[in-house]
Amino acid sequence: MTDTLDERLLRAALELLREQPAERLSLRRVAQQLDVSHQAPYVHFGNKRRFLAAVAGTGLQGAAAEAAAAVEAAGSDPRCRLHALTDAYLRFVRERPHVHDLAYGPTVDKADHPRLQQAAADYWRLLRGTVAACQPEGVEEAEVLRRCAATWGTVYGIARLTTLHQIPASVPGDRDGLLHEAVDVLHRGWQAGDSAGIPGQDPSSPSPPGRR
Repeated sequence: MTDTLDERLLRAALELLREQPAERLSLRRVAQQLDVSHQAPYVHFGNKRRFLAAVAGTGLQGAAAEAAAAVEAAGSDPRCRLHALTDAYLRFVRERPHVHDLAYGPTVDKADHPRLQQAAADYWRLLRGTVAACQPEGVEEAEVLRRCAATWGTVYGIARLTTLHQIPASVPGDRDGLLHEAVDVLHRGWQAGDSAGIPGQDPSSPSPPGRR
């Protein structure tokens, strides 16, 4: 595959996002990293918003691919695969917070670049397939999609709140533990036929590998 300038510009921007948020990203500095004209990002992408959307899409593509690999490596048990997807998302938030915030924040829209639109769709399909595999027989597609949204909102919300230090210190456990407990609550609700996903705790439910 040809290593085109637009791909190099995207990779250079992703490297800078390791250390700084998107709102501080200078396109001039991105160009300087490659020793090209400061107009290069505009020539290849049109404007800064479209460039940032392409950067977000590139980063999200990588995160989606890593998440898919983690789910596959978790084996055939649907619950373990759900927890593997949760862990993969946490790694994304922890290791590439600025890329995550760019992809899912207000700076750009999915429609700003097809790469971001495709990456977001790929990640959603992975979530949908993972959640659907956890459902009892007879659950309609509309309900599966609602449960996907509930799962996504739960994981995103807890991850975001802990990142912003908004969960009181009196709450026992760390972020990872809280998230996996929440995912288990959802899973038990699905199995019990509770669309809200908040049943009574089943102490006989086995923990996924590596969890108590």
